[in-house]
Amino acid sequence: MQSRNDPAAPSRDTQAEVAPVDYWQALAQARNAEQLCQAWLPILCSMVQHTRCGLLLLQDSDGSYAPAALWPEATDLSYLRGVAEESLNTRQGVVQRDPDGQTRFAYPLVNGEVLFGVVILGLHAADEIGLTHARRLLHWGAGWLIDLYNRRALLENGERLERSAYLFDLALAALSEKEFSKSSLAVANRLAQRFNCHQVSFGLEKGKTVRVKTVSHSAWFEEKANLVNLAAQAMNEAFDQRCRIVVPELESGASLITGACRRYLEDSGSRALCALPLESGNQVVGVWLLERDDPFTNAELEVLDSLVLTLGPILELKLNAEESLFSHSRRAWSHGLRKLTDSSRPGYKLLAIVIAVMLTFLALYQTDYRVASEAVVEGATQRVAVAPFQGYIQSAPVRAGDVVKAGQVLATLEDKDLRLEKVRWEAELEVSLRKEQEAMAKGDRVELRMASAQANQARAQLNLALEKLARVQLVAPFDGVVVRGDLSQQLGSPVEQGKLLFELAPLEAWRVILKVDERDISNVRAGQPGELMLTSLPGQSFPFQVKKVTPVATAEDGRNYFRVEAGLSPAKGATLPKLRPNMEGVGKVEAGEQSLMWIWTHRLSDWLRLTLWRWMP
Repeated sequence: MQSRNDPAAPSRDTQAEVAPVDYWQALAQARNAEQLCQAWLPILCSMVQHTRCGLLLLQDSDGSYAPAALWPEATDLSYLRGVAEESLNTRQGVVQRDPDGQTRFAYPLVNGEVLFGVVILGLHAADEIGLTHARRLLHWGAGWLIDLYNRRALLENGERLERSAYLFDLALAALSEKEFSKSSLAVANRLAQRFNCHQVSFGLEKGKTVRVKTVSHSAWFEEKANLVNLAAQAMNEAFDQRCRIVVPELESGASLITGACRRYLEDSGSRALCALPLESGNQVVGVWLLERDDPFTNAELEVLDSLVLTLGPILELKLNAEESLFSHSRRAWSHGLRKLTDSSRPGYKLLAIVIAVMLTFLALYQTDYRVASEAVVEGATQRVAVAPFQGYIQSAPVRAGDVVKAGQVLATLEDKDLRLEKVRWEAELEVSLRKEQEAMAKGDRVELRMASAQANQARAQLNLALEKLARVQLVAPFDGVVVRGDLSQQLGSPVEQGKLLFELAPLEAWRVILKVDERDISNVRAGQPGELMLTSLPGQSFPFQVKKVTPVATAEDGRNYFRVEAGLSPAKGATLPKLRPNMEGVGKVEAGEQSLMWIWTHRLSDWLRLTLWRWMP
């Protein structure tokens, strides 16, 4: 039986006799994907009737679609582009017919949700039965390509898994050692074993240059040896260019400087070299130098590139953990300067500029410095009302807080005993005066003198009783307010002579008592102006002037305070509101001009200076 479509022969008769055997054998002996595709497409074209040409497009690693096979070979198949693009866009089979009967048929290759290729056939005039037959054959033949895709994906996953396992092993080797030198040596030994290297060296960046830090399979090496210096120069070459250097080069168009690397190869006796910068973030912290006889392949270089991304942060952390405090501070400062000067994080830089401008403004702007302290209002002059003699309280019509007029009765003492005493001494005086007259009539001088003395004594006692009776009522000496004293609950109780009963303050004259912290007392002097704001009148301030600074401190709440007296001084034409004694508030004394920065930080700076002076020898 003869095949009707043979892609190898010029005529269909000879095509059926020779070609299928050759392509089927090529398909069975295919060693890679390219050979399989080049054998699969001619077989498919030979099985589909009326086939004029065929094209197989497969997806590359970059996502584009490229020809994997075409039949016949060396044929211009550009006219199949339109149907291929439509099939790839719609992910469905597409049929396009020309007026002359020519047919183009595209079949997408889909594995699950992945579109990995398309098969396009150019047919002679074909009816629906022929197209249906072609679809069935394509659907059957697509299994080969789907299996090829699965095997390729499985191979890629296996390679990726192997690479990940190796990188994980290197990371564990780097983390298992506490010291940086041992950690880098363990990694160098594993690299030498994995890539069949004669020697793997690691150079560390020190002051914008690279110095050899580790050599594989060597616990010690001579840093001043000529070969070590050449290795350092080769590392510096990769460090300065911040790029991987491979000798011999895999790409002829590479424009890297490789003079130092080639000199090192000549002296070391190796034939291939790879200098690989080790990066962490945007900074190169070191360079790996691998040398062997066989050239490095692209697959190996991909593994090395992944290795750099994995080991860079780990080795940098190991290195930072061993640096001194001075080195750590210098590195942090340099890192901060780089952050300020590079183009990253513009928002943070704008914030830093705003803060710097604000600090400069606060340091240069001068304003009034005012010492704030707690304040209490007191009367400018205070009078006290005391018990004039020992007695009992009869009445007390006023109490603390009452406003009184001059001469108003504050309290009245019991006067019954005083009146009795007055009557007694009046009688005694009358008796003494009668005796004096009788003695004068008799001419008895002795009796006259005794009677005169008794009369004088009675007269003095009577005057004393009258004086006490005149002072029975306690009256206000001036218009004012009762600051202290409430006898309304003590009516009938005895009082001792000289006992404080009431304290009064005038309504028009006030003084302010400031409680200034000892940290600020050096800035307060007599004559300085200030302002008072009371808790009960928060919307109004009252000017005052410092009168006296008491040189004695009092301890309160763990701090020392000085008593400063100030007099309220209303503006010309203005009157003080109706203040009351013991009103509390906040007073601020003007103490010159200072910068805002000094005003807000002077207490902290004073504390720091005092603390340093205390601990200094």
